Amino acid sequence: MKKIKIKEKAGEKGQDVIAKELTKKPGKGQLVKIKPKKSKTFAWPAIGDYWVRTKQFIQEAWVELKKVTWPGQKETLGATAVVIVLVFLVSFYLGIVDLGLSRLVKYIIG
Repeated sequence: MKKIKIKEKAGEKGQDVIAKELTKKPGKGQLVKIKPKKSKTFAWPAIGDYWVRTKQFIQEAWVELKKVTWPGQKETLGATAVVIVLVFLVSFYLGIVDLGLSRLVKYIIG
């Protein structure tokens, strides 16, 4: 690792040098030592903690559901109609493509 020598008289300039040196990326020939993280031992939480977390989750979900702007009947019927029309159009298109490709394969095979 590179040692940084700074004169105390440098003041703020010395701090700028430190900041630049610390933010530099390692070059091609430099090695970067990475220390492995210490593994934490796993401990099962108490059973009562599960109930507390579950209760908290349900309460927070309920608060979020109250914030939702639900569509009205008119919007729902309009969106449903659009989906149904698009399903019929796409199925008709794919049916024509399938018919054409199957006839092409039958013609090539004989």
